[in-house]
Amino acid sequence: MAAPAPRPRRWTLPLALLLAGLGSGAGAVGPEFPFLLGPPKPPAPSGLICPAPTDPLELALWRVTTEDGRPDHSCGNTALGYLRTPGAPGQPDAFDVTAEQVRNARAEVLLASMEWHGGEGRPGWTLALAVRDLYGRVRANPAAYPQGMTVRVALGGFPDLARADGATQALDLVRDLTRLGVPLGDADVGWHLGVVNYRYFPHNHVKLHVIDGQDLTVAGYNYTVWHLPSSAPGGGDLHDLGLRVRGPVARDGMAVFDDLWRHSRQVRCPEGTGADDVARLCTLGSPEEFGHPALPPQPETTGAARAFLLYRRPGFDQADRATLALFGEARQSLDLMQAQFTPSLGCWYAYLNPEDCPVSRWPVYLRAVLDAMGRGVKVRALMVDYGIDRAANRSGVALMRREARRRGLEGRFEARYVTHPMHTKAMTVDRRMVLAGSMNLHFSAWGPLGLNEAMLATTDAGAVAEQNASFEDLWAKHSRTVPEEWWMRNVEPGSAPSPQPAPVERTLEHDRQP
Repeated sequence: MAAPAPRPRRWTLPLALLLAGLGSGAGAVGPEFPFLLGPPKPPAPSGLICPAPTDPLELALWRVTTEDGRPDHSCGNTALGYLRTPGAPGQPDAFDVTAEQVRNARAEVLLASMEWHGGEGRPGWTLALAVRDLYGRVRANPAAYPQGMTVRVALGGFPDLARADGATQALDLVRDLTRLGVPLGDADVGWHLGVVNYRYFPHNHVKLHVIDGQDLTVAGYNYTVWHLPSSAPGGGDLHDLGLRVRGPVARDGMAVFDDLWRHSRQVRCPEGTGADDVARLCTLGSPEEFGHPALPPQPETTGAARAFLLYRRPGFDQADRATLALFGEARQSLDLMQAQFTPSLGCWYAYLNPEDCPVSRWPVYLRAVLDAMGRGVKVRALMVDYGIDRAANRSGVALMRREARRRGLEGRFEARYVTHPMHTKAMTVDRRMVLAGSMNLHFSAWGPLGLNEAMLATTDAGAVAEQNASFEDLWAKHSRTVPEEWWMRNVEPGSAPSPQPAPVERTLEHDRQP
């Protein structure tokens, strides 16, 4: 039986455009359009020298992430596993794992999330309690924190119907911290706390955190109740994950956070503001400039695995091009654990009339998957079958199956619906590289007006093996075949081409579209 639709809202760009306009009236401080943002600043130079990768998958990402002389932090990393939602016996809750990381921080905590649910019993409260405990430790023994302690949270500017300035969720976090006795600043012990909200349309979809410039997690889950077990108030059993890596690549995570911070508005409150007055008295303004606590000139290496942080936003399409380059290098398999597997917006109902959506109208990511199949790659896709994604995913599968049959590639594509709520954005390439993070196979995550997104990729053997096992378990035990459309019986099968060994070059220049 199909899983029931979970409670989270799934916003599309047309709806977000409407909501963005609600805050644009006289006197309102609503979202701005990201004209001429340009690329983000690269990480600060370090003494790390990474040799060029020899693995074709690593090389595909390395060529994109080191363009224009950007520092290379891909070598010397190791994966520490996955953070998962919802919590279950034998599987700690992602929010609790992050909270413990925060409590044990030594100098800096950076955390970004699109959406935030504050208040007791919610994930935002779990984080606020951890920050309270960290502040208590700093107050009790400031000598143990010679660089002081910096905690910064960047929220996503998620469409907000309650306030014209879009600040509801950011103010909820400040309210919770204030209620718990955590100040925005305490100069006596070097305590610095900042909360910002992304200022541009479309909103920021990145979810990551960096601890002490060394420990990076890139995730797909937001700080919302829907990721809690159904036994918790409001819980929706929404399955998701984050990939945690320790090593030099964490410095790339810091650079992504800095970019989000610079393009946000910061919460400021009059001195002595009580928790009940935060929403009334606190305002949003330009973010303060800040530097990070001192780090060693050369990043600490922790292992032998490569890891790559892929980032994208309007004005910077690194993750788009890197993902296409990776698909272009696949030679054996693509295992896609993606909540969304959708065509362009105009083709969301193409399962009713596929003739109106030829391959030329497909988004670049679906064409890259089709190209991979033409080279002999076997593609398996897991996705959801509820809510706003139901018709779009059905159409994505129908279009892919139709074209695969016409090209004689039918045996190289399989698709299944998961039988529980899923929000995951992960994939494994040739069973030796895994990617996880926030970027969907959905039009809103690609192109010049796509959301801000981040993915973390690694060839760490343990991380790849764990995701392979998770995919196989979900495929075999917690999913069902996507039914074939009735009209498929009228599609004439073609002849499969011989697998092509040479990589397929792809570009976004022709394909830039939301």
